[in-house]
Amino acid sequence: MKLSDVLDSKGWETVVTHENVTATEAVKLMCDKHVGAVVITNAKGQVGGILTERDFLRRYAEHGNKLGDLKISWLMTHDVETATPDASVDEVLNIMTNKRFRHMPVVRGGKLVGIVSIGDLVKAMLQEKLQEAKSLREYITS
Repeated sequence: MKLSDVLDSKGWETVVTHENVTATEAVKLMCDKHVGAVVITNAKGQVGGILTERDFLRRYAEHGNKLGDLKISWLMTHDVETATPDASVDEVLNIMTNKRFRHMPVVRGGKLVGIVSIGDLVKAMLQEKLQEAKSLREYITS
């Protein structure tokens, strides 16, 4: 199974913003959209960073209430791992597990086209395994 299969199922929409918004604005956007990460893109639609709940909490522990007015360019993760739609779910799940992050932007031709979470990948794998088990049961009983 490929990331494109997961995105076909869950949707290709990605919540994005630019690096000049404040932490307060970014967190409000994440809450309004019910997402755990927002991708920061440049004018060319390329991934420039990602801000996750974890990023925000770590910075809050350091700076407390002063954090809300800071630009997310200071808070975000700059070195973002990305994958292509053709990447396998197993491969991406291994990367995310080993490097301990939960969101991966998906790019095609250098431009952002989607995002997957570790939950999306686990759900897709579970559905695939359930379908395989159902097919095997049907084969055995036929």
